[in-house]
Amino acid sequence: MDICSGCHDPLHDSVVAEVEGKIYKSCPSCSVAMGQHVFYRYKDFDMKEMGNGRYIVQSCCPGCCVKDGHKPEVCFTC
Repeated sequence: MDICSGCHDPLHDSVVAEVEGKIYKSCPSCSVAMGQHVFYRYKDFDMKEMGNGRYIVQSCCPGCCVKDGHKPEVCFTC
């Protein structure tokens, strides 16, 4: 299992962080590639419809989900 070089938590798990009142989320794919958690704005992630009116946030950033190479701007890393 890949471990973050900054916080030592697993890179395959998304991490949500609040910094100065703003919410950020890590992308597991980008994080594994960088060796540390890579955070984007939470609102940059797409929502996935789960049925019954439920929606959840995608685990990967739009660039990794679509695999088109167009990633949001990195806000920070661990």
